[in-house]
Formats: sequence, C-alpha cells, structure tokens
Amino acid sequence: MKRCVSPLCAAKLLLLVLLGMAVAACSPSHMVKQEDNFNIMTVKPEPGKAALVVARTTNFGGAVNFFNYLDRTFIGVTRGKSCFVKKDVEPGLKYLIARTESLETGKIQFEPDKIYYVQESPRIGWVVARVTLAPVTPEHLVEEIGSDGCVVYGIDPTDRAQDLTEHEYQEAVTDYEREVGEGYHKEFATYKGFSVK
Repeated sequence: MKRCVSPLCAAKLLLLVLLGMAVAACSPSHMVKQEDNFNIMTVKPEPGKAALVVARTTNFGGAVNFFNYLDRTFIGVTRGKSCFVKKDVEPGLKYLIARTESLETGKIQFEPDKIYYVQESPRIGWVVARVTLAPVTPEHLVEEIGSDGCVVYGIDPTDRAQDLTEHEYQEAVTDYEREVGEGYHKEFATYKGFSVK
C-alpha cells in the first residue's frame, strides 16, 4: 500500500481530520445544546417516572447522527461526544431503538424512581457508521465520558424529528427478538437500572 508522505498529502489529511472535528462539533439535528460539562450523576427522574441517560463517549464517527426512540416515539439524537436525558419515562417494558444506517435495539423494563444508562458506540457500516447500544453503570459511563463531562442536548421544540414508522418499529422489534433467541442482548435482559440516591 502506498503511504502518504508528501507535504501536500499530509495537508489534505490534516484538513480532513479538522473538517471531521468541525462537523462533529455541530449540534445534532433536531436538538439544541443545553449545557457543557454536564454531570450525568446529577440526573433524577420525575416523581413516579424513570430516567434514561443516553451517551456517546467518543467523537469517532462524529459526523453521523444517531436517532433514538422509545418504542416508536422520538426521544433524542447524539452526534459526536454528546448525551441526552429523558427524565419522564413511563414505567413499563419498552424498546430503545437507535437508527443510523441500520436499527439497533435494546429492551428495558423501566421501573419508577430508577435511572438507566446506555452507551452508544459507533461501529463501521457499509456507507455510514452503525451503532451499538450497551446498558452500563453510571460509573462506567462517567469514566468513558472523561473529566470534561458531557455536552447535553435537548429536543428542539421548533424542529422535532419524526417518530419511527410502524414498519421500522416492527423490523427493529422482530430483529431484536430473533437475536435474543440466538443468544444476543443478555446485558439488556439482566439490566435493572439504578435507584435514585
């Protein structure tokens, strides 16, 4: 494989890296910045509800928006190193679905007065980055985010994304349940969330 060693080639590579960083620094579509250096350990659910923290902890694949849904309802987007919080999740069994080039799904039994933490990680796709969802401890997520905290975004009320179509939702659920039967997603099956301290 021929390596890039000329000054012009190195400049082009640097330009691509800087462009990627600039794109990753932009707000995710349909979202507005709420706070820099957000401490996810301060999240508390509304009374009688559950809270959900979804975070991307790296800028890898940062130009790609990860759209997120609870069942069919749009709840937020991550882009680059960012997070969003939903403090009013109705208790009950729900599918958390992330959409990029494909659909990635987890199933959570939400309980009142508990907080659930999910890490989104990009992985290589055919055209754009795909996403992996993993339920984690708050301590793990804080460690992955790092000392600078998380940039937290909220839904832009003037520019809301569309909910999943019934077809997309059924596809996500069917694929998830098939994969459970194949032995995948055990981490979601045993995930119980964390009580408010």
